[in-house]
Amino acid sequence: MIAVVALVGIGGYSLLPQIMADTFYPLEHTDYINDASSRFGIDPALVAALIYGESHFNEKAISRAGAMGLGQLMPATAEGMYKRYASGAIKELAGVDLAHDFWDAKTNIYLTTAYLAGLAGEFDGDITAALIAYNGGSGAARRYLAARDSSVLVTETRLYAPKILGAYDVYKSMYRDQLPYTGKNMLTGAVDGPQMVNVEVQKPSDKINSFWKGFMKDIFAKYVKV
Repeated sequence: MIAVVALVGIGGYSLLPQIMADTFYPLEHTDYINDASSRFGIDPALVAALIYGESHFNEKAISRAGAMGLGQLMPATAEGMYKRYASGAIKELAGVDLAHDFWDAKTNIYLTTAYLAGLAGEFDGDITAALIAYNGGSGAARRYLAARDSSVLVTETRLYAPKILGAYDVYKSMYRDQLPYTGKNMLTGAVDGPQMVNVEVQKPSDKINSFWKGFMKDIFAKYVKV
């Protein structure tokens, strides 16, 4: 009986990640995510995790504050990013055809990625600071960096980065075949983008362990208000 229970437990630990990923961690628009990410040298799994955390891949999502679409961009932020794109100021997006429609999946994904990349650059590749700024503004990120303590942040922003980073562990472990990442910027040829994320080759056991680690971080950040 003990042996059977152990086998069931081991089997569940090994098999549940893919089932749970398919059920609870959706993934769509991989072509847009991969292309946008490669232009800025960002891990596409991080962009997918951010979209998951913001909208669960619901193109029509809107927040009480008015944030729009997949990446939940605020209207003023989206408009500002679009004007920079239209003027050619964001050179990485040269040749990309975007609609002046922030609900459009393609437009939203490219502008979301550009915005995240800009924040990562602003904070010297610090992913946590960039995510804090994405949620709570650059001032919140600077407070965090000065204190090196997330307790200086409001609850929503304090929990935001752990939530996205937990989902990031899930997406890079379970969807790496669909979200390939070399760390190479398409335009500059640089091997590391602004996120400075290391590229790792995972064994099957590492993939499973990474899923469970990310899943627990995601759940903890969502439901445990500390």
